[in-house]
Amino acid sequence: MGDTVVELPHVPAMARRRLGHLAKMAVAVADSVLPPEQGADIPVVWASRYGDADKALALLRSQAQDEPLSPTAFGLSVHNAVGAQHSILRGMRANAVCVASSHCVPEAGLVEALGLLHDAEAFGEVLLVCYDELLPPDYTVFHDEPVAEYAWAVRLAPLQPGEAGFALQAIDAPGEADGRGETVALPHGLDALHFLLQGERKNLVHGHASGQWMWERVHA
Repeated sequence: MGDTVVELPHVPAMARRRLGHLAKMAVAVADSVLPPEQGADIPVVWASRYGDADKALALLRSQAQDEPLSPTAFGLSVHNAVGAQHSILRGMRANAVCVASSHCVPEAGLVEALGLLHDAEAFGEVLLVCYDELLPPDYTVFHDEPVAEYAWAVRLAPLQPGEAGFALQAIDAPGEADGRGETVALPHGLDALHFLLQGERKNLVHGHASGQWMWERVHA
């Protein structure tokens, strides 16, 4: 989702006002792949590098100026606030986990989702939601990859015989930024989505400080 207004007409107005722009994007994509009759039974992993940084940094600014802090604002600024609000809105009782990573947000979310699939045999699938936005202007110096606001969600399930899917492997070796051997013009979160959507793209190699992550197409 790009620079656009997210309406969320299905969310009550009072609850909608508590959601910031990034939270609205994340909730919108999550709800787009979660039919109401299934939502209460699917664990969700929320993966974001910065989370709702606007709210957190606004609180820090208020604290530096010796201004009183709002408990409500603090509750909405923590990294798991989006997942908590979404689970309340939908009445979901399954696990809701929030993860962060400096340069490997999709991989961190996927590893957590696979752990939930392995441990929770009662659930046949897990929802993964990846989302991020630009840092506030005073902090843009910390951007170290292409920037864009985005949110996407996928439902993950174990690969069944005869199905096509993908595998994720950790490699203890330095490497190129991606599997195409070219400069990536997208933030890694969107490049991972590109791999998932483009069936002709056979792999994605993402280098980081400790090695690489390899995404590959597989068939059961």
